[in-house]
Amino acid sequence: MDIVKINNNKNMEYQYNKITGKVYEGKNQAELLAAKEKNGYKSNEWLTFLQARKAGLKIKKGSKAISIFRGFSKIEKKDKDGKIKVESSHYGFAKVFNMDCTEKSKVEA
Repeated sequence: MDIVKINNNKNMEYQYNKITGKVYEGKNQAELLAAKEKNGYKSNEWLTFLQARKAGLKIKKGSKAISIFRGFSKIEKKDKDGKIKVESSHYGFAKVFNMDCTEKSKVEA
C-alpha cells in the first residue's frame, strides 16, 4: 500500500464556493487554482455574479470571471413500457469570481 503525502503548501488549499461551501472538483479545481496563482489572489473562495449580489457584494470593475463546468444531473424517467430509465442532463457552464474581486455594495439612502 502506498502512503500518500498531503502537500500543505498554502496554494494547494481547495478552492470552494463561498455561498454553498462546496469544494470544486476535477478540472474546475485545477482551473481555479491556476487562476488564483496567475492573478495573485489570496482567497480560496469563489462565487457567481448573482451570488455576490445576493450577499451584498459587488464585483470590482475590470475583474475577470473564470468559466467552470456546472456538471450533470440524473433524472429518472419511465419509458413507454413502464421501465425506469436514467438520463443525464447537462447543466452547462458558470462564471465565477474570486472573493478578492469583490467589495461591499454601497447602500443608497
